[in-house]
Amino acid sequence: MKVTIRPATTEDRPTIEAASRQTWDEHRDRQPYAFAENGWDYGLKRAHEMAFRDPKAMPVGESGNLYVADAGGQVVGFVLLSWHARPDVSEGSDGSIFDIWVHPDWRGKGVGRNLVDIAREVSEQKDWDSLTADVWTGAPSAELFEIAGFTPMQVRWRIGPDRAARPIEPREKPTRNEGDSWWKWAVLIVLMGLLVAVVAGG
Repeated sequence: MKVTIRPATTEDRPTIEAASRQTWDEHRDRQPYAFAENGWDYGLKRAHEMAFRDPKAMPVGESGNLYVADAGGQVVGFVLLSWHARPDVSEGSDGSIFDIWVHPDWRGKGVGRNLVDIAREVSEQKDWDSLTADVWTGAPSAELFEIAGFTPMQVRWRIGPDRAARPIEPREKPTRNEGDSWWKWAVLIVLMGLLVAVVAGG
């Protein structure tokens, strides 16, 4: 069956997000100290949601930075690129592959390579200095990137307890203290008054 690479649509989102979450859980099983149980909700989930928003955060039906591998209407893979891969946002000098997945039944059949190729095409169109991807030890995508011509930039070493990562705590929005801003306005008014006096006297 022929596989087509196309922009992801909102109809593809449930499959894509379920696969992304499953991949996160698989990484967590291999390296529980590196992946918080709720980490997907505070990281990749937002990136996937933003893939279906325009620069004004309005919903769009088709993504500009998330592509799927479609086999007869079935999503068998996807690649999520950094936000500035979109044609409707300002340019950046570098790009990243944030998330990539191929259905287990379709691995070894060129689907992953086709997804990486579309990422490289976008990189060339955008004239990025580099296209990068972070790969965790044990992830099946390591071989994919090596075959596609990517080269390692650095090795990250770790030492620490072999326990599960702590859950990510949501950040509280800072409360605005209305009582302490009056003096800023007072200083601004005094400075403006001095400026007017200098200009008028000069």
